[in-house]
Amino acid sequence: MTAKAERWALVNGEFLLPDGIRRDVAVMIEGETVGAVVDAADRATLGGVPILDLGGRLATPGLIDLHVHGGFGYAFDRIDELGTEPSVPAVLRRLARSGVTSAQVSLVSAPVPQLCARLAQLAVQDTARVDGAQFLGVHLEGPFLAVAQCGAHDPAALCDPAPADVTALLRHRDLIRMVTLAPELPGAIDAVTRFASAGIVVAAGHSAAVVDDLMAAQAAGLRHVTHLWSGQSTTQRHGAWRVPGLLEAALASTGLTAEVIADGRHLPPHLLEIARRCLGERLVVVSDGTPGTGMPRGYTYQLGAVQCEVGDGVGMVVGADAFGGSTATLPRMLRHLHDELGWPVAEAVATVTSRPAAVAGLGDRKGAVAAGMDADLAVFGEGFRPWGTVLRGRWLAADDMDDHLDHPSGRTTA
Repeated sequence: MTAKAERWALVNGEFLLPDGIRRDVAVMIEGETVGAVVDAADRATLGGVPILDLGGRLATPGLIDLHVHGGFGYAFDRIDELGTEPSVPAVLRRLARSGVTSAQVSLVSAPVPQLCARLAQLAVQDTARVDGAQFLGVHLEGPFLAVAQCGAHDPAALCDPAPADVTALLRHRDLIRMVTLAPELPGAIDAVTRFASAGIVVAAGHSAAVVDDLMAAQAAGLRHVTHLWSGQSTTQRHGAWRVPGLLEAALASTGLTAEVIADGRHLPPHLLEIARRCLGERLVVVSDGTPGTGMPRGYTYQLGAVQCEVGDGVGMVVGADAFGGSTATLPRMLRHLHDELGWPVAEAVATVTSRPAAVAGLGDRKGAVAAGMDADLAVFGEGFRPWGTVLRGRWLAADDMDDHLDHPSGRTTA
């Protein structure tokens, strides 16, 4: 169930605010917006509204996932994967219960006509459900990728960005929010210019590029780099000379943001630390979640035409030594970064809140708990285990929790 109160407050939490963690405040919810952050000891400021006692739990901005292909048996590039309901609202609902309040739907590589057909289907799918994470739009991961760095993408679906294909995709510009491509491909720089001019975030990924390719793409409007170390060229030898690949060029770049999959499987701690030191506040964490997220070991699923299965905490391409996306949610990645690697809470949480909000151009509305921002918050127990979510001003208990906000009287404290 969801809370229906228009005005209510969260109290007795460890609230992660822009200036750090505060325990002495209450967060006032006004409809779908954070109305104010007030002194919890001043009962007059609460105005007799319903109160939700967080029991000392951590409350952060709602999590934002910019790269997720599905979850819980559903794939975004397939209609009615389990035959029960459309995939996008089904996954968005489950994500919301885990603390993810906004998400970009990622589609794997496929022939451009097939992608256009899927985009047309997504345009009419019900993505505005009150109990689901906000649908931010679509991330096309391909098909303009390098065969040599295809990873879990079907090589037969990959192609150079021909002008006609770019034109076909741009007919869906209102839905597409991000495109990942390989900047070294013939026609890629023109494609970057056209996508960026349409307001679409262009990212480099699954690429055999060298430093000059990335610099040319950045000059044309490329802004982001997709999952560092996964599907990326590294330093090449040209005779006696060493030429930085996409990875080194991204780590040494100025102005580019980049993402990592921090599931404890894709990258060892030392590589995460390198990305952290090189990129600082430009580093973003994504789930790269797949239909295998939330499913048992041995469960098989498709990424486009590629068959994968859930392995030991990660997706694996069947019959190949390659990862098939992630099977971890963002809260599990926060647990890895903070509890296992020792990153400060504020820094770890920023990688899945304020930083992806900035990449998506939503930093004025999302990614912080402050007056005037969207009323999206995630509440966690120990080890970043989801306890509940404030989603557009409504309370959602985690999957195994009851609704703790009674209306109209609410759960009050003394």
